[in-house]
Amino acid sequence: MKVLWFEVSEPSAYASEQHVTNGWQDSLERIVRTIPKIELLIAFRSKNYTEEKTINGVTYIPFPIKINPIEKKIRNYWDLYVKRMLAAEKQIIEKYNPDIIHIFGTEWLFGLIAAHTNVPVIIHIMGAMIPYNNANYPPGYSYTEKICRNIFSPNRLWKTWKSHGTSKQRENWERKTWELVDYYMGRTQWDASLSRILHPGRRYYHVEEALRYDFITSNNHWRLSTSKKIRLVSTGCSTFWKGPDMMLKVAQILKEQNVDFEWNVAGRMQPDVKKWVESKGKKRFSDCHVNILGFTSPNELVRLLCSSTIYVHTAYIDNSPNAICEAQMLGLPVVSTNVGGISSLVRDGKDGILVPANDPWQMADAILRLSQDNNMMFEFSQNTSSFAKKRHADDNIRKQLMDVYYDMLNKENQDN
Repeated sequence: MKVLWFEVSEPSAYASEQHVTNGWQDSLERIVRTIPKIELLIAFRSKNYTEEKTINGVTYIPFPIKINPIEKKIRNYWDLYVKRMLAAEKQIIEKYNPDIIHIFGTEWLFGLIAAHTNVPVIIHIMGAMIPYNNANYPPGYSYTEKICRNIFSPNRLWKTWKSHGTSKQRENWERKTWELVDYYMGRTQWDASLSRILHPGRRYYHVEEALRYDFITSNNHWRLSTSKKIRLVSTGCSTFWKGPDMMLKVAQILKEQNVDFEWNVAGRMQPDVKKWVESKGKKRFSDCHVNILGFTSPNELVRLLCSSTIYVHTAYIDNSPNAICEAQMLGLPVVSTNVGGISSLVRDGKDGILVPANDPWQMADAILRLSQDNNMMFEFSQNTSSFAKKRHADDNIRKQLMDVYYDMLNKENQDN
């Protein structure tokens, strides 16, 4: 069976050490390489590479999408981008003649190829522009306010306007992708619901998410701390989707309650987002015991998670955040907003505590209740670790994926 993947980023096995991503697609690739019945080809958009390579039985096919500065100014960028992308996809499909085309994400528009090929196309749902755009700004924030904040900076004003227009254009193209593609795979109720609404006649499959190898094989595990200090940890705070304003509000409440805590955040926060949130909250993150750590390697993150008290997720929209899954693998109790697909990962009252989005008071209370109840923390840790290890097991994912591919081919044969 010849399967062609289309990815938006460079696979780690192809790229140099300076460009290693070690993302969940790389983890899924690691699993697929162990399936003798699959000949895997991975085509990926690249600015840096042009050479096709075969490494460990996988054929890597980099392709550029070139649009020069003049074309960007005189033509609609996204219309031209899609045209060039489809041309590259067609050429690759004609050359390699795959049995199945597997695409990652509706938001990157590769799925539009379904209108130009008879090869069955399946999309692995990641995020989605349509619901994410609906959660672009937290309560109290707006696009209009962002424009006003940048009114005296022509460069930032132009970038704000351009980013807003690009987001809307991508959403329009994504709607067409949902209409065109008949097969989808996902892992949460959010995936199932979204695909059912946006394409009522679609065929949907459940396939769990592959995690980074460091977390699958780690010998480290969360242990109940004897320290009185509450050590909170989060991963990712780069956009408003992740709820940085919620994070600051919760931290302020905990500080006002004279709680002895620290909140470590692995990942970078965009300077304009940080400045805006601190301006609104009239407090700095650092004044509320929140430490923005920047990039954190997998090994460092494992150590950080295992030495923390609770994993906290403050997002306004999310599907199945790897950050929660990785914390669960290590047995870390979770407090999270109940948004997107998170309720499929965190069983409220069994693996952690779920609270409504934009309710910092409930989240602060959940953190305090959980941190003060050792029996509850221990129970959550055992439950969530067991649940995650079964969910993300290589054998489980391998079987689910093969069942999907075979079912697609059988259905195509029946229809023909």
